[in-house]
Amino acid sequence: LLMNEQNLSSDNPSTAVKTEDALELHDMSPKERRRYKWKQEKEKLAELSFWRKVQYILMYYTWKFIAIAASVVALIFIVQRVYIATRPVALDLVLVNDSENTDFSDIVESMYKGYYEVPDDARFYIDSSCILDPSEGITTQNSSYYTELMSAFSHGSTHIVICDSPIIDYYAVDGYVLELKHGLPEDIWEQVSDRLYECDGPVEDSDYYAIDISGMEFTKEAGIRLEQPYLCIPTCLDDEKREIAFNFIRMVLDMEEKAPAE
Repeated sequence: LLMNEQNLSSDNPSTAVKTEDALELHDMSPKERRRYKWKQEKEKLAELSFWRKVQYILMYYTWKFIAIAASVVALIFIVQRVYIATRPVALDLVLVNDSENTDFSDIVESMYKGYYEVPDDARFYIDSSCILDPSEGITTQNSSYYTELMSAFSHGSTHIVICDSPIIDYYAVDGYVLELKHGLPEDIWEQVSDRLYECDGPVEDSDYYAIDISGMEFTKEAGIRLEQPYLCIPTCLDDEKREIAFNFIRMVLDMEEKAPAE
């Protein structure tokens, strides 16, 4: 058997060299192996012409280059998403059943920035695309709007919903809309007590769930086309987000500024 191995080695010198290299590498430390392999690469490259070197490098390192590029792109994407997610939200508002008001978002954002000091990197989420008539029930055409509006009333991120009375009636009865007699600060309550919309809801001693904003300067400037627009607040907001909603109402009522927007 030993003789056969010797004969095989003598017949195939490259096999013998590979075997010797493997034995030599086996006895090396990881650092020494890297140096040895790099030395071999340099020796291979030294024997090649310029264009052969280019071809060899591209062939040998292509996947490494792709892996590095993919890692950089992924890192940039993650950093960007983290940055966006950590930026403060100045205002999150939904306007329902006034989808043709295409300038609404820009107008309201400009008005809010003019009324409050808003951080330069603050985000505004103002959506006027939702169209919904609860009397029609859930259909294939409006199911996405039901989902969107339920999210606005239940996820704790939307500060204000501006809509018509059927929307108030539909969501207030199940407790999704803030009851205003108990929920509004006293300074706002005094200003809107004659503009409240009353409907059936879960609160026994009071049924005020929205503010009538028809004819107000804000409504005219924002181009709201609803015949009878109402402003309401989702019940699920935490104290910080609820204060943002209150500050928006103060802007709509053109009250004296109480606090800068967060």
